Amino acid sequence: MTQQKKPRKVGRPKLPKGEAKGRIVPVRFTANDLRAIELSANLYKDNISGWLRRVLPREVRHKNYIIRLTTRAVELNGFETFGWIINQTAGTKPIAVVPPGSHPTKQSAFYAGVNWCKQLIDRGSTNDATIYS
Repeated sequence: MTQQKKPRKVGRPKLPKGEAKGRIVPVRFTANDLRAIELSANLYKDNISGWLRRVLPREVRHKNYIIRLTTRAVELNGFETFGWIINQTAGTKPIAVVPPGSHPTKQSAFYAGVNWCKQLIDRGSTNDATIYS
Protein backbone atom coordinates (compact mmCIF):
# COMPACT_ATOMS: atom_id res chain seq x y z
CA MET A 1 0.00 0.00 0.00
CA THR A 2 1.33 3.48 -0.82
CA GLN A 3 1.19 6.21 1.79
CA GLN A 4 -0.51 9.40 0.73
CA LYS A 5 0.90 12.74 1.85
CA LYS A 6 -1.37 14.91 3.97
CA PRO A 7 -2.59 17.97 2.09
CA ARG A 8 -1.22 21.31 3.27
CA LYS A 9 -3.49 23.47 5.37
CA VAL A 10 -4.74 26.70 3.87
CA GLY A 11 -3.47 30.00 5.28
CA ARG A 12 -0.43 31.32 7.03
CA PRO A 13 1.53 28.81 9.12
CA LYS A 14 1.20 29.25 12.88
CA LEU A 15 3.87 31.35 14.57
CA PRO A 16 6.08 29.75 17.23
CA LYS A 17 4.95 30.16 20.83
CA GLY A 18 5.60 33.63 22.19
CA GLU A 19 5.94 35.22 18.75
CA ALA A 20 2.44 36.56 18.24
CA LYS A 21 1.70 39.13 15.59
CA GLY A 22 1.67 42.78 16.61
CA ARG A 23 -1.50 44.52 17.69
CA ILE A 24 -3.19 47.33 15.78
CA VAL A 25 -3.95 50.38 17.91
CA PRO A 26 -6.30 52.98 16.43
CA VAL A 27 -5.12 56.56 16.90
CA ARG A 28 -6.86 59.76 15.85
CA PHE A 29 -4.82 62.77 14.69
CA THR A 30 -5.93 66.30 13.87
CA ALA A 31 -5.70 67.31 10.21
CA ASN A 32 -2.66 69.51 10.94
CA ASP A 33 -0.88 66.76 12.87
CA LEU A 34 -1.57 64.25 10.13
CA ARG A 35 -0.17 66.60 7.45
CA ALA A 36 2.99 67.10 9.53
CA ILE A 37 3.33 63.33 10.04
CA GLU A 38 2.87 62.65 6.33
CA LEU A 39 5.47 65.29 5.42
CA SER A 40 7.99 63.83 7.87
CA ALA A 41 7.35 60.29 6.68
CA ASN A 42 7.79 61.38 3.06
CA LEU A 43 11.07 63.12 3.91
CA TYR A 44 12.40 59.81 5.22
CA LYS A 45 10.87 57.90 2.29
CA ASP A 46 8.79 55.89 4.74
CA ASN A 47 5.11 55.19 5.21
CA ILE A 48 3.25 56.64 8.20
CA SER A 49 3.21 53.39 10.19
CA GLY A 50 6.94 52.80 9.73
CA TRP A 51 7.75 56.42 10.57
CA LEU A 52 5.64 56.33 13.76
CA ARG A 53 7.23 53.06 14.92
CA ARG A 54 10.66 54.60 14.38
CA VAL A 55 10.09 57.89 16.16
CA LEU A 56 7.82 56.95 19.05
CA PRO A 57 9.82 57.10 22.26
CA ARG A 58 10.16 54.22 24.64
CA GLU A 59 10.29 54.70 28.36
CA VAL A 60 12.20 52.82 31.08
CA ARG A 61 12.16 53.57 34.80
CA HIS A 62 15.40 53.33 36.78
CA LYS A 63 15.59 54.37 40.42
CA ASN A 64 13.84 57.79 40.62
CA TYR A 65 14.40 58.51 36.94
CA ILE A 66 12.56 58.01 33.68
CA ILE A 67 14.72 57.22 30.66
CA ARG A 68 12.85 58.18 27.50
CA LEU A 69 14.63 57.20 24.28
CA THR A 70 13.87 56.77 20.63
CA THR A 71 15.96 55.42 17.75
CA ARG A 72 16.88 56.84 14.38
CA ALA A 73 18.68 55.45 11.37
CA VAL A 74 22.22 56.68 10.73
CA GLU A 75 24.75 56.14 7.97
CA LEU A 76 25.73 52.61 6.90
CA ASN A 77 22.44 51.00 7.98
CA GLY A 78 23.00 51.51 11.70
CA PHE A 79 20.79 52.94 14.43
CA GLU A 80 21.45 55.33 17.28
CA THR A 81 19.37 56.53 20.21
CA PHE A 82 18.59 59.94 21.62
CA GLY A 83 16.21 61.23 24.23
CA TRP A 84 15.94 62.43 27.82
CA ILE A 85 16.59 61.45 31.40
CA ILE A 86 13.94 62.83 33.74
CA ASN A 87 14.34 63.00 37.51
CA GLN A 88 10.87 62.27 38.89
CA THR A 89 11.52 63.47 42.44
CA ALA A 90 13.59 66.64 41.82
CA GLY A 91 11.17 68.16 39.32
CA THR A 92 14.07 69.54 37.26
CA LYS A 93 14.12 69.98 33.49
CA PRO A 94 14.73 66.82 31.42
CA ILE A 95 18.37 66.16 30.54
CA ALA A 96 18.96 65.67 26.80
CA VAL A 97 21.12 62.63 26.06
CA VAL A 98 22.68 61.09 22.97
CA PRO A 99 24.24 57.76 23.95
CA PRO A 100 27.40 56.99 21.94
CA GLY A 101 27.67 54.47 19.15
CA SER A 102 25.81 53.05 16.21
CA HIS A 103 24.15 49.63 16.40
CA PRO A 104 22.97 47.11 13.79
CA THR A 105 19.31 46.98 14.95
CA LYS A 106 16.84 49.38 16.56
CA GLN A 107 16.46 47.02 19.51
CA SER A 108 20.20 46.76 20.17
CA ALA A 109 20.53 50.56 19.89
CA PHE A 110 17.68 51.05 22.36
CA TYR A 111 19.09 48.59 24.93
CA ALA A 112 22.61 50.02 24.61
CA GLY A 113 21.19 53.53 25.12
CA VAL A 114 19.22 52.47 28.18
CA ASN A 115 22.28 50.79 29.71
CA TRP A 116 24.40 53.90 29.06
CA CYS A 117 21.76 56.11 30.73
CA LYS A 118 21.53 53.74 33.72
CA GLN A 119 25.31 54.03 34.15
CA LEU A 120 25.03 57.84 34.14
CA ILE A 121 22.32 57.68 36.79
CA ASP A 122 24.27 55.19 38.93
CA ARG A 123 27.41 57.37 38.77
CA GLY A 124 25.41 60.50 39.62
CA SER A 125 26.45 62.13 36.33
CA THR A 126 22.99 63.52 35.58
CA ASN A 127 23.59 66.88 37.28
CA ASP A 128 24.73 68.56 34.06
CA ALA A 129 22.13 70.53 32.13
CA THR A 130 22.91 68.66 28.93
CA ILE A 131 24.90 65.51 28.31
CA TYR A 132 26.20 64.82 24.81
CA SER A 133 28.88 62.40 23.81
